[in-house]
Amino acid sequence: LSDNPKRHVIRVTATPPSGNEAAFQSLLAFLDADFQQLPDDLSASQSGAIRQRLARHLVQRKRDDIRDYLGADTRFPVRDQQSESELTYTLSPGYKTLFDKALKYARETVTDAAGNERTRRVRWWSAVALLRALSSSPAAAAETMRNRSSAAEADTIEEIDEIGRRTVLDPIDDEAPEGADVSPGADPSGEEDAPNVRPRLRAMAHEAEALMGAGDNKLREMTRIVGKTISDGYNPIVFCSFIATAEYVAEALREALPSSVAVAAVTGTLPPAEREERIAELAAESSRRVLVCTDCLSEGINLQEHFNAVIHYDLP
Repeated sequence: LSDNPKRHVIRVTATPPSGNEAAFQSLLAFLDADFQQLPDDLSASQSGAIRQRLARHLVQRKRDDIRDYLGADTRFPVRDQQSESELTYTLSPGYKTLFDKALKYARETVTDAAGNERTRRVRWWSAVALLRALSSSPAAAAETMRNRSSAAEADTIEEIDEIGRRTVLDPIDDEAPEGADVSPGADPSGEEDAPNVRPRLRAMAHEAEALMGAGDNKLREMTRIVGKTISDGYNPIVFCSFIATAEYVAEALREALPSSVAVAAVTGTLPPAEREERIAELAAESSRRVLVCTDCLSEGINLQEHFNAVIHYDLP
């Protein structure tokens, strides 16, 4: 289509650019094949001519440009950047003790020279998984500490790293893979590890479970924020990294909020077809509602019809 410079084509997408420059260049190449070879730094003085060529094809309008468009008020919401937009919290003494213990275990694990390269790589991803889950919630930590590491299922170093990235790190593309919200597991399950590692992981799992609720200052602070958000007239979404965290947070909110506030957790445990149904049920259940979810809702479902505030329980 693009080979014919006399053909007029309009291409439209509802998906905003992800920030990936290579992906954006591939879109620009639809306009002109030369744009596939754009320099990395378009701000350089010698790139002026290229910028002029690009300007003939691109139109950028910001919110202020179309807030009043064609004589109609577009009613864009105003972003609320209060001092509480990013909040910190202090670990309780028990949580701090467990975190220090887990960090010590992780450091010992990744510096252990026993076993082959595959075994050491599995240990590394298992340690990262443990710390990531412990940062999310004691519920996710306990589940991760009891489960076998996902990376332990792989045979090659490449497969181990691929599984580790997929289950421990945030996705770098637009769409989270199905199952990304499952606790990744921290038990490396190697013959060299099992006698010493498993008892330590089980003991830390018990400690994590004991912190659930009263020993979790992050949960207490989040409950306060959600309560205030509801009082201010909003229906918030609370995003979490792991299924265990989302279910733990949802249960705490049900206990803490008035009975007139409906709370639901939507995670990867629900088949994709049922997730939208559960959200519709929540909206019909009450005019005051809270949706607790994972990245399984990051694509494909319109959430803005029933919710108008977002709280990130886990920072990506």
